[in-house]
Amino acid sequence: MLALAGLSALVLAPAPSAEGAGAGRPRVALSVSPAQLSLAAPASRRIKLRNDGAEPAVVDVSRRTVGGETAVKTWLQIVPVRLSLRAGESAILTLRARRPRRAEPGDHQVLVLLTTRPARGGRVDVQLRLGVRVRMRVPGRIVRRLRLGGLRVHRERGMRSMFVSVANRGNVTLQLRGHVTTSLVRRGKQLARLSPRARPALLPGTRAVLVLRYGGHVRGPVTAVVRVRLGSGLRVVERRYRVRL
Repeated sequence: MLALAGLSALVLAPAPSAEGAGAGRPRVALSVSPAQLSLAAPASRRIKLRNDGAEPAVVDVSRRTVGGETAVKTWLQIVPVRLSLRAGESAILTLRARRPRRAEPGDHQVLVLLTTRPARGGRVDVQLRLGVRVRMRVPGRIVRRLRLGGLRVHRERGMRSMFVSVANRGNVTLQLRGHVTTSLVRRGKQLARLSPRARPALLPGTRAVLVLRYGGHVRGPVTAVVRVRLGSGLRVVERRYRVRL
């Protein structure tokens, strides 16, 4: 299933005076219809693009990955990738979605960017950008499973570095950035909160290492508590380690 939503516009440069344009009609304006689109890949759909401004414009079409899934944008093909529209003229964009053999089940997002620039001979130097969020749904059972491995401590002068191995045992990519919290605890009292360093995301079947650095004055035995939130409203994976700083 593929859905188009979240249509937004951003004027990247101040518009010049509207003198000479139609009454109440901006020199640069762009609209897309429908605002939502769904399809079961592999399939294709068409969307209508219209130049509602008073000046001709060229529209460049590009794709941008959302959520760090770099390969996902290659699943979506858009034809054409550049349009020239006179004032009031409409055109059709065709979106074709394919499902790669090893595509992860669940939702995948791509941002389609429609960016205007002046047509040759145009008088307006204003760039307008529309962002259309494309959500591609791949059917299948989603398994989110993360394993926290062992922890080792490296001591160097006043710094203590702790390294925790993590493995993605599920079938979907797990986001790590902003989803991992770590604290040092002794006798039920929190002594410090650490900001772990790790790669932004963990692909299915891959491993990574969380790096925890502590430069405080606490020494001796403590408990390091590592928590990983698998997603909004989903369970938290937690492991406690007895370590000596």
